[in-house]
Amino acid sequence: MLKNILASRPNLGDWIFSAKTFVAGMLALFIALAFDLDRPVWAMATVYIIANPLTGVLASKAVYRVVGTMIGAVFAVALVPNLVDAPVLLSLAMAGWVGLCLYLSRLDRTPRSYLFMLAGYTAAIIGFPCVTDPGTVFDVAVARVQEISLGIICATVVSHVVFPRHLGPVLAARIDRALQDVRDLAALSFAGDSDDEKLHGDRIKLIADIGEIHGLAVHVGYERSSLNGMTRPLQALQNAMAALLPSLYSLHDRINALAATGPGIPENVATLLQCIDGWMQDGDADPFDRNRINQLHSDIAALARQYEVNRNWHDLLVINLCVRLHRLIGFYDDCQLLWAGIREGRVPNTVVDRWRDRGDKPSLHVDYGLALRSGLTATIATLVVCLIWVETGWPNGASAAMMAAVATSILSFLDDPVPAQKGFITYTLFSVVVTLFYGYAVLPAIDGFPLLAAVFAPYLLLIGLLIPSPKTFIFALPMAVNTVMLLNISTRYSGNFASSIDGAVAMVAGFAVAAVVTAMMRSMTPDHSIRRLLQANWRDLANLARFDRVAPRMTVLRRLLDRQGLILPKLALAPDHRTRLMRAMPEVSIAANLLDLRRVRKGLNGTIATGLDRFLAVMATHFDLRTRDFDRPPDAELLSMLDEILMLATANFGPQGLSCGVGDATGLVAPRDMQIGAKPVVMDPVFKRRLVVSLVAMRRVLARDSEPDFGRRFQCIAQSLSCANDLAPASLEGRA
Repeated sequence: MLKNILASRPNLGDWIFSAKTFVAGMLALFIALAFDLDRPVWAMATVYIIANPLTGVLASKAVYRVVGTMIGAVFAVALVPNLVDAPVLLSLAMAGWVGLCLYLSRLDRTPRSYLFMLAGYTAAIIGFPCVTDPGTVFDVAVARVQEISLGIICATVVSHVVFPRHLGPVLAARIDRALQDVRDLAALSFAGDSDDEKLHGDRIKLIADIGEIHGLAVHVGYERSSLNGMTRPLQALQNAMAALLPSLYSLHDRINALAATGPGIPENVATLLQCIDGWMQDGDADPFDRNRINQLHSDIAALARQYEVNRNWHDLLVINLCVRLHRLIGFYDDCQLLWAGIREGRVPNTVVDRWRDRGDKPSLHVDYGLALRSGLTATIATLVVCLIWVETGWPNGASAAMMAAVATSILSFLDDPVPAQKGFITYTLFSVVVTLFYGYAVLPAIDGFPLLAAVFAPYLLLIGLLIPSPKTFIFALPMAVNTVMLLNISTRYSGNFASSIDGAVAMVAGFAVAAVVTAMMRSMTPDHSIRRLLQANWRDLANLARFDRVAPRMTVLRRLLDRQGLILPKLALAPDHRTRLMRAMPEVSIAANLLDLRRVRKGLNGTIATGLDRFLAVMATHFDLRTRDFDRPPDAELLSMLDEILMLATANFGPQGLSCGVGDATGLVAPRDMQIGAKPVVMDPVFKRRLVVSLVAMRRVLARDSEPDFGRRFQCIAQSLSCANDLAPASLEGRA
């Protein structure tokens, strides 16, 4: 704690934020005292609880805090008078409500989660102190809503009027930085066999960028800025940027694979890569100018046609690379169109519709098991304190029960909340020292509000400097809030040393019970947390291999990438899992290839369809088993089955780009030298190309260090075909 405080270097923005928060807190306290509200300190404490340097983030927290407080107040008013004569039943109902609300909160990874959490522990804060006098619960609930609303209004007004720092410009700067990171990663990926550490670092940076953009974009609708009303386009932009990661990974892999083959990277391929890289690095290009984009797509299609005559592993890799280049251009072009449209206020709806999340399945990772354990932990911790309170008749037991509910709720986002809960105990003890100093050495000599504000200024201004930093926030917030709450300032000074100490003991006891119960039921190591995230990936992959329709494509890929973003902060505490994170990017490619194979499978029959069904079944079994055997390698059977399917699918390739042949048992077509009285048919070349591209991509994911060996059957067969050489094949797959 002390190390982080000494290492902090507040800038001018931090000083302005601290001063604004202090002014808002004093304004809320002054109004509450002027109107003689029941607990004026709640208004002041609320200012610090919702404080944030960005006006949009503060506004979203403010809205959900008001709504959550009202819901909690209604529940307390409905429950306490009716169950006050049955203390055990009341404790069960109140603890169950806290746990249920926390469970719902952990399932929602938007600002709305704050509403559920507030509804839970607000009921405890209002209801428990009223047990001894249930007739006052309505008045206490109304006062609580008034005080919370007052604090929120003061914080919001000061934040928006005094040197406002709007979310829009900050979010725009993050997006510009993320797009630059995309260009940097693209340049490294096009370079082929470059520094793996640098590539890994740039991929991590881009994942972090996307996560940060998501964290800011969810608040953009709560302030008036240039980005207000752009929530859907911003969500589409996040999805398009997320799709670039596996696309660039696949490109880098195919370039390295080409370099490792005998012929190496052809000169015309290298030239095309330089052209595409130059287009991406051109910051002055007009994103609405279609000519350059169309020309690049035409150049890629022309290059692919040159390699659709002789079928070998090298040429298949070139074809696969061309498909990846089509996709990369489409994805990056959409990013440019979306961002330019957002800034200019003319977002193309067709692009937004292409990338927005569809269906009712969330695109962000949700851990139902962890949410349930969090809710049960809050329920049991609150219930344990309530039972101690009921059995001992402790006068301040209500405060301890309140703090148990709060402690298990506000820190539930951590893998292991216990260290933070122990820290809260330490910070509370520090707050007690500060409270005793102010309560018995300073406040008795104070007469009037100006002097009160003056004596609070040094302490709260310094604490406020530490709130914006994530490293010191967990120390600064309880030091500010607990001090304000323990002082319990009102219109008259009423110092009571015994009551102050008993209140501090109750607060510490509530946190201590919460820490013990959390350690027994809820804590997990970073290693275990990473395991859960990776196992969730494997369950998704097993379902993709087993079922035709699991979720929309972008929902699946975004969820896998989101888990990578959740893994990143944990790696510093679990460095042994770094290699597993490196393997998580291929898993995104596996998911994309499984989706492609599932789509192609619907149009197949015969031998290839049967083989593909077997392959997908074994893939599903592999990932099922891997959730239990963490380091299980891919089955050798997978690769042999994949090579067999690829051999059948490419056995009839010819100079027309897969477009001539006859029907056979494979479900595709057979070359003419295999005809035995069969009736010629023409298979859709784009359909067949999708199958081959997906098979080649899947093989590269499963076996990066080997090439398929199909023997004599996998040879150039162009000379045995009679198709006309001047017929160009259909263009390669684009943005599917």
